Amino acid sequence: MLYNQYMVFTKIEIDIAKQLIKIGLIITITVIFVTLLLSLGDLIKIKNNITIDNFVNKQTQVKVEMPKVKDIVYELPLSIEIPDNNIYSNIQSPVTTDVQTLDNALNKGAVYYPGSGTPGYDNTLIFGHSTGFKVVMNKAYQVFNNIKNVKPGTLIYVKTQSQIHIYKTREVKRVSKYSSWIQFKSDTPLLTLATCDSFGKASDRWVLTADYVGVK
Repeated sequence: MLYNQYMVFTKIEIDIAKQLIKIGLIITITVIFVTLLLSLGDLIKIKNNITIDNFVNKQTQVKVEMPKVKDIVYELPLSIEIPDNNIYSNIQSPVTTDVQTLDNALNKGAVYYPGSGTPGYDNTLIFGHSTGFKVVMNKAYQVFNNIKNVKPGTLIYVKTQSQIHIYKTREVKRVSKYSSWIQFKSDTPLLTLATCDSFGKASDRWVLTADYVGVK
């Protein structure tokens, strides 16, 4: 009786108030949870955008830094240099494979073999005289004397009218005679240098094979 006399709220009012508090808590928790989910979604979106932007920027940078490939021009060789072995010569380019014509050209320097590849394409074949004589009247007879001393990896420079082609020596070997061992067609550009007493003789020769590096 004393409890009911001094109560400000009735029991029903207190129960209703408790229910409202529970509902309020549920709504508050729900709002907080939804807000957190939305915030997490925004963070994921921002992260993805940053990753994509970085990827695009990286790809763009790579594209910009890619060097432009210089076109190779179909031209006959004019001169050859192997600085490491003191080999320097002009190159004659006869229009026929007649033996006498080729031999006459050898008296003027190294000789490009007609029908072989051009620098940067197929297998370019160049002949040059070599001799065991230390003193000669015509220096063209000594043009390829040092071919046998060229080491693998040595760079060779072949100049054309408008470009300088670079090759790297693969191997140097001695062959017993000249026959059909040189193939002009090649999937990759090659350079073949051969010593020669005469195109008409089947004497021993030093043959150098080099792989194409590029053009400058």
